Amino acid sequence: MVSSSALFHPIRLRIVQSLLAGDELTPHELHGRLSDVPIATLYRHIKHLLEHELIEVADERRARGASERSYRVSASLANPSSDELRSLSSEELMTVFTVFVSGVIRDFDTYVEGEARDLIDDRVSFAQADFWATDEEVDAFFASVMEALGKVLENEPGEGRRRRALTTITLPRPEIDGV
Repeated sequence: MVSSSALFHPIRLRIVQSLLAGDELTPHELHGRLSDVPIATLYRHIKHLLEHELIEVADERRARGASERSYRVSASLANPSSDELRSLSSEELMTVFTVFVSGVIRDFDTYVEGEARDLIDDRVSFAQADFWATDEEVDAFFASVMEALGKVLENEPGEGRRRRALTTITLPRPEIDGV
């Protein structure tokens, strides 16, 4: 069963972050990305993540007379459908959200550690805005966002174009003093 507590270890979280880019990595490839983690420790945490269904075997092949597995983030965690999200317990939902946010953190870390970063020129932004809206107004807002996004999703790579990510999180706020 998926358990968010399985992610509450920094090495396990780093393993999941390494796999979130969609890569399918062997333990030795993971060790190349997490070189400060002893290989035996890495194997132990991979086993724990497998047991808790946070990662899965992507491929298994023979290499140098031994079986070599590659791993990926479990499909239900990487990009769950609306129906899958509805069926999750609170703990499972927290696990999926932790995996999602972990990927955002990994992406931002990769950007921040880059040599040629300029938040203004690169159009980097992150913000949170509270607003009042009915369900219908929120639906209309997202329809307009999706319409605008649809236009740029059709773009092909080209001169002057950079690959970018749009991340949104919308949550209802708890009521305070009846408001």
